[in-house]
Amino acid sequence: MDSQMQMIIVLIIVLSASFLTWKMIKDFYKEKFHMVFTHLIAVTTASFMFLSSMSLFVPRNYQRGTSPEVEISFSAIAIIIAMLVVIFFFFRYLPNRNK
Repeated sequence: MDSQMQMIIVLIIVLSASFLTWKMIKDFYKEKFHMVFTHLIAVTTASFMFLSSMSLFVPRNYQRGTSPEVEISFSAIAIIIAMLVVIFFFFRYLPNRNK
């Protein structure tokens, strides 16, 4: 697969995971805090999701200019899905179950 195509796929995966994290965290805290604090918490959490999920796709032996910048792997995608499931469980499923 072309290196540019891999980079596009990784960015789509990472940005959608960050957006889903932002949305779930924002919806959870919007009833508890003011919207400014809600957005700060959600943006901070989504930024950490972006950085941590982007670091999953970095090759082990990366050398600038000689190796691809990202590598798509099944384990990285599975870890991102697992992180989203945990966030969904704690911030969407459990609070709605108690209502």
